[in-house]
Amino acid sequence: MIRGKIPFRCTDCHKVFIDLDIEWGATIFSVPMKCPKCGSTHTLPLLASKLMYKEMWKTMDENKESNA
Repeated sequence: MIRGKIPFRCTDCHKVFIDLDIEWGATIFSVPMKCPKCGSTHTLPLLASKLMYKEMWKTMDENKESNA
């Protein structure tokens, strides 16, 4: 479900950007959005903790590798 737009930050290049807030698998978490500067998907909502998103990034990276 799309909940609106929120600020994200990229953990690779540190860019802050606004993008859609889409819920991750019926949870309170937001889907990491692609960074417009470097293309990384290792992004998270501006006020979120990196610890919460590490598992999501791992899952996303594994899915990318298996689809390649």
